[in-house]
Amino acid sequence: MTKIRLRNRIVVITATLAVFVLDRWTKLLVESRLALGESYEVLGKVLQFTHITNSNGVMGISFGPFSRYLMLPLSLLAITAIVYFYLRSQSRSLLSALATGFILGGAAGNMLDRFRTGVVTDFIDCDMPDIIIHPFKAGILKFPGFYLDRWYTFNIADSAVLIGVTLLIFFTIKEEYRANHDPGTKK
Repeated sequence: MTKIRLRNRIVVITATLAVFVLDRWTKLLVESRLALGESYEVLGKVLQFTHITNSNGVMGISFGPFSRYLMLPLSLLAITAIVYFYLRSQSRSLLSALATGFILGGAAGNMLDRFRTGVVTDFIDCDMPDIIIHPFKAGILKFPGFYLDRWYTFNIADSAVLIGVTLLIFFTIKEEYRANHDPGTKK
């Protein structure tokens, strides 16, 4: 194993553990200090810590009555796929290693919640400008519209996964651009 691959694996493991420990610690803090449904204002109504549980997926995406039973195997499958693809990847990028660690740590944190209790503890509750998408038709499809006046309550693990995915998208776009515009690379 090359020094770069070793460095990247250390970064993945370190980032995974850091996210996992921070996520676990913050959830235990919220669970021990706030009753379910109770809020603590950090910055007034703009940022609150509100103790809730989520048996569904990210942003409350539901698979109906089976959500509680599907989310744990889906999390395990996602973690397995991420590890597999990372180990097969030829990437030497520190950024992709960090992103992978963030995703793994976040996925593992929420998976542990699902394994322990069947639900994920969420608590970061942010206000935001209202999002309004009016109903519309596109051909034969009718969209009912959408209104959101507060963001979905989330946790450190959710944030880490989002940051990791965003970094991987950025890295992929950057690498594609470099491959297509660098005269020294094969097309």
